[in-house]
Amino acid sequence: MLFKVIYAGNVKEFENYLLSKAEQELRQKGRPGVWCHVADVYARQLTIIQHNPYPSDPEDNSFPDDITPPSLKHINMNTQYNNFYRWGIRGGRTGNHRIIFAIHNFSKVILLHYFDKQYNGAIRREDIVPAESAYERYCTFDPYLY
Repeated sequence: MLFKVIYAGNVKEFENYLLSKAEQELRQKGRPGVWCHVADVYARQLTIIQHNPYPSDPEDNSFPDDITPPSLKHINMNTQYNNFYRWGIRGGRTGNHRIIFAIHNFSKVILLHYFDKQYNGAIRREDIVPAESAYERYCTFDPYLY
């Protein structure tokens, strides 16, 4: 089953920013660099998430060597929602990219909030609040059934 991906919150802006930086890098350097790599990883991992948005076993070796599986974790602190997950993308010099998403009614992945995590440990409440707001707005026209 393929999960439908829906953009809410600021994730579309991050995606546009990422593509803009990759395009700029190609124009200036004439070859792919770090931004192109992050954009490529983002696109590949988003496709994987469409097929399986749940965290996998760290020992899972089902991915080819040239594909980095998405770093997905269930968010069980600082939120009232039990269907929230975080997707981490290591960007090196570009940042420590995090996207909070919800698995909605077992058929949709709602990309809720992007942020650049500049700290260690669990995701802080201040980074979850925008995701909760975006999810609540989304649920006004497509209620969570479970």
